[in-house]
Amino acid sequence: MPVIPIIMPQLGESIAEAAIVSFLVKPGESVEADQDIIEVETNKATLNLAAPCPGKIDKFVAKLTESYPVGSILGYREASAENAAKHGLDVSAPDSDGKENEKSAPTERAEGNGEGKRVQ
Repeated sequence: MPVIPIIMPQLGESIAEAAIVSFLVKPGESVEADQDIIEVETNKATLNLAAPCPGKIDKFVAKLTESYPVGSILGYREASAENAAKHGLDVSAPDSDGKENEKSAPTERAEGNGEGKRVQ
């Protein structure tokens, strides 16, 4: 199963980073599409990041209370090749170290900003 990075999304036009408030699931847990997985806080609001597709949380590399800039990898999740492809990942061929080829980052969804827009 491909391992997909969990990326800190652009949460607003003027927001460059956010702090991790809590992890809403544990590594090894299965998640559904649109299930909240991480709670983050900006200087303007507290928001939840949701999984864009079903899968299983592999691990979190981010630390509680630490701030991370937009685009940072917060952790990894496993998803089927079909779901990974739907979210912009080319998983057709493994790369040189035997892991699945990840050509682009998936889209994460920011909850709670009142807009419900997809962000990367």
